[in-house]
Amino acid sequence: MNAPPRQLPAGHAQLRSLLPGLMLGLFMAALDQTIVAAALPAIARQLSGAELLAWVVSGYLLAMTVATPLFGKLGDQLGRRRMLAVALFLFVLASVLCALARDMGELVGARLLQGIGAGGLMATTQALVGDLVEPAERGRYQGWFSSMFALASLAGPLLGTLLSTRLSWHWVFWLNLPLGVLCFLLARPALRSLVQQRRDSPIDYPGAALLTLGLASLLWLVGRLGHAVDPLDAGNLAALGLFAMALPLFVASQKRASDPLIPLPLLRIATARGGWLLLFFASFQAIGLAVLIPLHASGEGLSGSTAQLTAIAFGAPLGAYIGGRLSAHWGRYKSLLVTGSSLLPLALLAWAWLPLSATGHLLVLLFCGAALGLQFPTSLVAVQNAVPAEHLGVATGLCGLSRGLGGALGVAALSSLYWLLSPGAPDTALELAGGALASEAFRQLLMLNALLALLPLVIALRLENLPLRRA
Repeated sequence: MNAPPRQLPAGHAQLRSLLPGLMLGLFMAALDQTIVAAALPAIARQLSGAELLAWVVSGYLLAMTVATPLFGKLGDQLGRRRMLAVALFLFVLASVLCALARDMGELVGARLLQGIGAGGLMATTQALVGDLVEPAERGRYQGWFSSMFALASLAGPLLGTLLSTRLSWHWVFWLNLPLGVLCFLLARPALRSLVQQRRDSPIDYPGAALLTLGLASLLWLVGRLGHAVDPLDAGNLAALGLFAMALPLFVASQKRASDPLIPLPLLRIATARGGWLLLFFASFQAIGLAVLIPLHASGEGLSGSTAQLTAIAFGAPLGAYIGGRLSAHWGRYKSLLVTGSSLLPLALLAWAWLPLSATGHLLVLLFCGAALGLQFPTSLVAVQNAVPAEHLGVATGLCGLSRGLGGALGVAALSSLYWLLSPGAPDTALELAGGALASEAFRQLLMLNALLALLPLVIALRLENLPLRRA
């Protein structure tokens, strides 16, 4: 007799029916971090207000980082299904407004709205995985989502160049309209079957306003420092003052709120803190490699840079897939995080000191991508496993916040190191990406980056090895 087909648990069956739509939504949000950069020259030629050009990219990233914890909390209160629909609507609407923009001010405003929708897509999508499957199985699915980030980072510049040169820069944004409709059609049938979980509690509007003000000030300050602005510039001091004022006011508001935006007891959970820090440093290093690779490969032309970025883009989902399968099999996460945190500094040291061939460089970068792939989804699963179920959304949103802050600070820190090690370094990020470091300066930069990569290893070693829950 043939064995009866294996029946998937209800949560897994629901998630697999949702998976194509969720992956497409996450792909769109990640794609718009990179696809627009290739179209910036065409945008600058056609729209007035070139002094705002940098904010077409940084405004999106800032809004996305700020929106992620807000949507995570609102998903806990109002239900994940509703917030996913709101995020998708905002993202597609903002994409249409971007395509119709008549000047740079309108484009930046639409990009801010688009970043809010993207933050909502990321926070809600990853929290839905936590809603539907037990922690021990979440790594399998988070690995798929990590592959979407890798694919978007690789496809974004190529698609942006193709669309802006063959058609026009407007199509970089029009592309999201059919993708958004397809995402809605794929996800809608499964979303309708989800139970709408919500809590009847007041929304913490003062906390949301203070968190938005504080994060926006911090990210704006970091972005200016990353572009070699004088640290004592009046704008920097004003941003620092706003952040210093908003942070204690936000903490005080969270102590008084009946249902705070970020429950302070969450911050006392050691495993959750460790997971957020690991995501911060993993994003710091991922952005660092994205900055270092064009500098290192500038003498080899576009093909050399593309080949090395492709090696990382293949390594990241490979590491995420392996980590997801092993965490589900072992029911643990610490050994995977220690392995990923150990591989990265070793790969950076090999890159700095070993006389590698072109193939050797690609293998080293493949290991770098795999090391990051092991850390991203596994850290997220560790956080979700450690927090109470009623705070799953806000904890997941804080994971996105950690990634955003890590990436922003990674750009600023590595830019500063570049200026210190290379006298006469260029003043803008665009010139920085196209320049070439001397061999010795580049080796020193890699060594410093390897030392920074030891910090997450210490965090991973100190992390409590809790078993992943099977319920």
